[in-house]
Amino acid sequence: MDDDLSFSELLKDISLSVCSDIEIFNDPFVFINKLFSASDIIILDIKMPKMDGVEILRRLAIKKCQAKIILISGFDSSVLHSSSMLANELGLNVVAQVTKPVQAKQIQAIIRDINTEEKGVLKPIKANSSITKYALFSKKDILYAINNDQLILYYQPQIELKTKKLAGLEALVRWNHPEYGIIYPNDFIPLIAKYQLFEELTNKVIRIAIDQEKALKGYGYTIVISINISSCNVTSLTLPETLEELIDNAELEPSMLCFEVTESELMGELIPSMDTLTRMRIKGFKLSIDDFGTGYSSLLQLYRIPFHELKIDQSFIKNLMTSPESKIIVDICITLSHNLGMIVVAEGIEDQATLEELTRMGCDIGQGYHLCKPMDIASILCWIQKKSAEGLIIAVQANSK
Repeated sequence: MDDDLSFSELLKDISLSVCSDIEIFNDPFVFINKLFSASDIIILDIKMPKMDGVEILRRLAIKKCQAKIILISGFDSSVLHSSSMLANELGLNVVAQVTKPVQAKQIQAIIRDINTEEKGVLKPIKANSSITKYALFSKKDILYAINNDQLILYYQPQIELKTKKLAGLEALVRWNHPEYGIIYPNDFIPLIAKYQLFEELTNKVIRIAIDQEKALKGYGYTIVISINISSCNVTSLTLPETLEELIDNAELEPSMLCFEVTESELMGELIPSMDTLTRMRIKGFKLSIDDFGTGYSSLLQLYRIPFHELKIDQSFIKNLMTSPESKIIVDICITLSHNLGMIVVAEGIEDQATLEELTRMGCDIGQGYHLCKPMDIASILCWIQKKSAEGLIIAVQANSK
């Protein structure tokens, strides 16, 4: 879809070697009335006189278009980037952004990759999806799971990028349901929010993590465990003393626990949050600001609260190698954090190129499936022992048992 007929013909000629069924549109009103399937590929110019590309994207979203979309523009790379982000927020599937003048090989490679992916990856949708099943859980079901040891923790390693040393583990909650097996957070956290059970959930997770931290210490490993906490936790003025008592009873050091809080969690009751988090740091616990870059007052939160660690939101990490804007934001986050004496963590690392680029940029710690997937406590212990024996990862050793 391009108002320039000659450019449309050029794109058609370029694409013929990798796609035989091609249709050209120069009139946006005709284009938006066509029905597209998930197997279609749309090449859309952003800047057009009758109806601009953003308006077309909005209309495609209203029609719930599932086609793969390649956005093209010679106007401004930032506008192209913003249009792509908007399209994704609208639920559209933007697979590539191309700036004019286009390169024939680039267009052909994009279309070829899409065709290859369709042939090898697409899977049928299960009729009885988990969302339908799990939505039936009641508040009583959730409370029973919390109080009867159905919640378990998986741990994802955090690796120092320069030394390959194990820097810590992030605790990720799972529901080990007796009928459905392992249920992932995306399927039950919305219910936790609906029934307002975040405080009960987080308290349980903290206790499990402390028990398993003590078990790791028994095997000779002192490893920092990161735990996500919610808004109800950071506004609880008794939390620092509760944590101190739990950690003393387990004969652990407060520095062995790092509490991650997202920017959005800090946007409510500011004064209680500052009170609670500041006293947690005074007592020796570590604090991490999670999903940095997605809130409305990022710099102000860094100024107000004594965080020791900053986690860059994974949306920037996943787009690091394809989006110049993402790379600039990541670079700024790394520089800012280091100037403030903070450690930088990049989560969502899914390929070697991103890992190498983050290492080159000076990021301290990495986390993601390319490095290691989350595992239960038994598996993570075996992983640590195996990697330590191989000399690939040096776990921090505790004192003798």
